[in-house]
Amino acid sequence: MAIKTLEERKKQQKLMIILIVVVLATLLVLYFGILKKGSTISVTNESEDTQAVKTQGTTLVVEEKLKKINLNTDFLVNTILVSLKIHGLIPVEKGVTGRINPFVAQ
Repeated sequence: MAIKTLEERKKQQKLMIILIVVVLATLLVLYFGILKKGSTISVTNESEDTQAVKTQGTTLVVEEKLKKINLNTDFLVNTILVSLKIHGLIPVEKGVTGRINPFVAQ
């Protein structure tokens, strides 16, 4: 058995602490990220009809939420925005730029 120096032991202790922290962080992410949201992942054998009903139900909920969104576009009529001028061509056209091979010295 080789004799380890004090520096090697300290290095191994630091690496062990880092490993433990990484493992704990991974477990926490898995626990709170996947296992707590287990209801969204369906593992059971359900018929296609019941899954279709669930999909339609969630789609209806999303549609209702989207209908309730009220976008306020009054800020686009602001006098500062109206006074802005367009400089240049729109849309911007691609022109000849650069060299064919930028790595060749001229």
